[in-house]
Amino acid sequence: MSSRPTGVPAVALYDIQSAQSVIAGRIIRTPLLLSDAASEVAGLPVFLKLENLQRTGAFKVRGALNKLNSLTSEQRNRGVICASSGNHGLGVAYASACFGVKGIVVLPDNANPHKLTMLKRTGAEVVTYGTTSDARQQKVDELSQQYGYTQVHPFADPVVIAGQGTIGLEILADLPEFDELYVPIGGGGLISGIAVAIKELRPSTRLYGVEPKNSNALWEALRHKRPFALPTVDTIADGLAARITEQVNYSLVSRFVDDIILVPDGEIVKATLFLLENAKVMVEPSGAASFAGLLANAKRRGKVVAILSGGNIALRQMEELRGKMLGN
Repeated sequence: MSSRPTGVPAVALYDIQSAQSVIAGRIIRTPLLLSDAASEVAGLPVFLKLENLQRTGAFKVRGALNKLNSLTSEQRNRGVICASSGNHGLGVAYASACFGVKGIVVLPDNANPHKLTMLKRTGAEVVTYGTTSDARQQKVDELSQQYGYTQVHPFADPVVIAGQGTIGLEILADLPEFDELYVPIGGGGLISGIAVAIKELRPSTRLYGVEPKNSNALWEALRHKRPFALPTVDTIADGLAARITEQVNYSLVSRFVDDIILVPDGEIVKATLFLLENAKVMVEPSGAASFAGLLANAKRRGKVVAILSGGNIALRQMEELRGKMLGN
């Protein structure tokens, strides 16, 4: 994917199709289900893509597997490293185990305790450092330079993006005709890959990204017409807490995505609890953001799909979310 013809984006449809064949058998082909409860509250047919049922509990394993497969034997022997808030680290840890590779995950000091516990069970080496994505990346750069580890970027690597885009191929195979698709956005790796798959194969589909109101790096990038670093990030959806997107994500999103919807944390919490209590689907706030964005879109119409990108949350954390919402 390093040498591309002029005019071909950093990630093309054939990259995603190739990734699909690479990761098949190592992932779960997650279901796409019509939800009566979600459809009733939205006032139109709503299909949920259940990536919360994916191996490691989130979509991230797709890109991690595609990336590990692309490495040379020498790169694998040196080990791999990534910065993560949790789900990307779980994906890289799983992929590392599949390929017999040493995996190091750099988490924030205030990491989600449920995700931290899950990571420790994988056998990956966990390093905690700082509280911001910038600090984690700084530590990754330092360790990879010191020990020769290969970095697996959470959202700005074209090989990782192609792996995430396989979700789009699965949706189209299961539901060839639909009108709108809602995708959560952190750094933009998920929506970048899915946007290529959907718009190349069914360009009439309206594609909406959804970001927390106070963690809107891609929305700001589109407004500034370039990647833009947020001064602060503050969201309950830890998997969407990216301070800045990168050029590859900005380029694909600006080319293929129709609009980005911003939702406050309160609406994300409501969507999380609604999906658990009414749709009987347990997702973390980052995964429920797509459904929150769907409900916030007054222009929604037709047959729609919401990607529930992850489900790594404990029941105790669900109760804490409920307490915060009722406290408001």
